[in-house]
Amino acid sequence: MVPLMVLVLGVDVKVAVASSLLTIVVTSAFSSSVYLRERLVNLKAALSLEPTTALGAILGANITVSLPSGVVRRILGFGLIAVSIMIILKPLLRAEEAEGVGRLRNIHLGAAASFVAGVASGMLGIGGGVLKVPVMNLIMSIPIREAVATSSFMVGLTASSGGIVYLAKGLVDPVLVLGLALGVAPGATIGAKTLKRLKPTYIRLAFSLVLMYAALRLIGW
Repeated sequence: MVPLMVLVLGVDVKVAVASSLLTIVVTSAFSSSVYLRERLVNLKAALSLEPTTALGAILGANITVSLPSGVVRRILGFGLIAVSIMIILKPLLRAEEAEGVGRLRNIHLGAAASFVAGVASGMLGIGGGVLKVPVMNLIMSIPIREAVATSSFMVGLTASSGGIVYLAKGLVDPVLVLGLALGVAPGATIGAKTLKRLKPTYIRLAFSLVLMYAALRLIGW
């Protein structure tokens, strides 16, 4: 949403980040309800990762408030490029994981990486999903569908933590948040229902291409 607001609507990047976080809270509630009914959410992973993620989001939000908007745009762009490349290279890193709920691995490393994801969420208004999905999939060996569903369940809490900081600084545009929520909420529900029918390879490819395009536009290439 942040690239859309900045690149298409011309919104200041800090206002876009703040408004995105508040919108994510709404969309997370809609999509999470579907994922929970489909039994795709790994609650153990969510409860293990969210405390450090929320702390990171608060720190990230405070960092963004203190930085120039141009710097924030470039950080967002380069961060999205790194994530996109990591997701594309994932099949080369190890064999495709088995489908279904698996045993968690490397929980402590995942929690530490989730703190970084939380910082990115608070700084860039991305909910942390673009980082938490790879963390759960690559580090904790959680299948891609389950990682996406669990991340969607978590991002509402993460976004709330960072959003409080922006609310206190008066950077949230209520009209923009309302408009985004009305448009994105139905899409989040449809997307959650569609996810279960898609092959993991297609999910990774589409996710990576969208991130790469947005990143290059943000950097100015």
